[in-house]
Amino acid sequence: MKEIAKLSASEKSGSRSFCVPYEEVLSDKKHLEQIVARNMELLREKLFPLLDHLFEAEPEALQELEDFAGILFDGRKERDVGLFCQIRRALLSKARQAGNRNDMIRQLYWLGMGYNSICTRLVGLDWLYIEKYMVRMRLCFMEAAAYLKYFEEIENSDTKGYIIRSRANVALGQFKSSGEKIRLVNYTLRILQDEGYREKAPELPWDRYLYMTHQQMAASISRNKEKAMSPQDIVDIMESVYIVYEKQFEEARSQGENPPAKSSFSYDSINYYCGLDTLDGLLEKMELLIDTAHADDFSGDGIYRMVSLPAFYCNFLQDHPEKIPARTEYIDRLYERALDYAEHFPQASENEQLFFHVRQLMSTFVETDSSIPYGDFVEKLLMRFLPEDYIHSYIVGKAAAELCRIIMEEESGFFDDIESIRQIENPDKKLDAVLEYATNGSLLHDIGKISFTSLYAQSARQWFEEEYEMAHLHTLVGERNLALRPSTRKYAPIALGHHSWYDGSHGYPDSYVRLECPSRQMVDVIGLADWLDNVTDANHLYTGVQLTFEEAFKTAVSLEGKRFSPLLTARLRDNRVVRRLERIYREERREAYHSVFLSHSP
Repeated sequence: MKEIAKLSASEKSGSRSFCVPYEEVLSDKKHLEQIVARNMELLREKLFPLLDHLFEAEPEALQELEDFAGILFDGRKERDVGLFCQIRRALLSKARQAGNRNDMIRQLYWLGMGYNSICTRLVGLDWLYIEKYMVRMRLCFMEAAAYLKYFEEIENSDTKGYIIRSRANVALGQFKSSGEKIRLVNYTLRILQDEGYREKAPELPWDRYLYMTHQQMAASISRNKEKAMSPQDIVDIMESVYIVYEKQFEEARSQGENPPAKSSFSYDSINYYCGLDTLDGLLEKMELLIDTAHADDFSGDGIYRMVSLPAFYCNFLQDHPEKIPARTEYIDRLYERALDYAEHFPQASENEQLFFHVRQLMSTFVETDSSIPYGDFVEKLLMRFLPEDYIHSYIVGKAAAELCRIIMEEESGFFDDIESIRQIENPDKKLDAVLEYATNGSLLHDIGKISFTSLYAQSARQWFEEEYEMAHLHTLVGERNLALRPSTRKYAPIALGHHSWYDGSHGYPDSYVRLECPSRQMVDVIGLADWLDNVTDANHLYTGVQLTFEEAFKTAVSLEGKRFSPLLTARLRDNRVVRRLERIYREERREAYHSVFLSHSP
């Protein structure tokens, strides 16, 4: 798994010649396939049989499994959270069967932590799609916290700590309203300040628990303050704000230092949410924090100033677009600085904190007439953090454009359901517009995968069923982000519907309804081009499905009228068309890698 993470990092090559890094890429890719195959062999022959017969396992095997889970994820460093959760679920079942209360509480806590790590990827999704993930995580912590009523009779100190920590962690993640989170944190605060509980476990770090819970309360703010926060909510938050941030500010002043940017922003934003400052006042304070950032500061505070604060800044502007015109030039600089910072960040692909904030900025991007277009911004992020996915999208664009060219040679009005295409009378200009639509739509069709990098870029094995389900969300993230920006709005249906079946019987998501989509013919084309590359090259490492080109084209034809449009598969019966498409899939990949190489060159 360490080797796969290293191979997936794709940092800059020291060579100035493209030939050298390209040969390295091909060699690394082959090596990667061998490692993943070996990993799957180990899982099938060693780990899964152990999990299937866990109730009969020897104590030594259980301890080894526990140690392995700790390496996969320890609350900070993660190598494979999906596998971690599989193991923790099995160990939890074992603890339940054995009636081992201490072990059950511990497994519930760690399973909740694994689920919480998964929840941090759900940036830019509506509550409708993320609620079940939040509930799943919260139920683990709630069950462990419920053993608080047995607190006095539990002798194990670690178990008592897991109960208290679980009680606090019930408030992790996102909520439908801030008031709900505030009530949960308030309940935890009362427990932590209860002398009765403290006397029953004096060895626990109660003051640390209390301080961290006040931090949770101070973060319990809502963008929609008028509807979500009651006067009592404001009182509760401000009390915690004083405890948390005044202490941090005093410590910084006593050492002659400025407080961390995160603390300063949190303090200033809470003052705004609680009606003690105006939005203009808050934005000015944020600009001061952002402007004091240094491009070569790669610390946590540097990441926060260079990437996270701009994301929050743009978030406020999304909610208050009337503030944008006066800040257009400033907004434009934010994106250029953030991109340059990410490009020069050492080992950027391995820094989850950086990438989390980059995803935030991608979600809150405010497009102006003079800013970098959103599509270009996302394309640069793909090249930097998901180069293999950029290459896949590049190939899909070439294949989709070639298929569109073939179609337009035979039927010039094929894409006339798209109004902007229908209005073009000149045949050459219409063809150019169709090819541009296919190319750009393909480059952006998978941008939602940026939210699920650990699935697509660093997977050391094939996916579990629940990971397939989560991967489906990339269509919703991509559609939302493209639809919110004027320059990319027309590509949003492609991001949403490229995994939907022609007859609607399978595929995802349910929100894509083919017959209601004016650009459905283009979605069909890109969906076919995407599938062909997935099954022959791009996705087989984590899906386990790999076909030869001959098998792929035959399979596509066999799914005519089901998965794929018969208007497209009919053309795959023509060997000349098949050869033209196959040439692209075989030969254009080198050019795609060359584009990535140039983007990383000094």
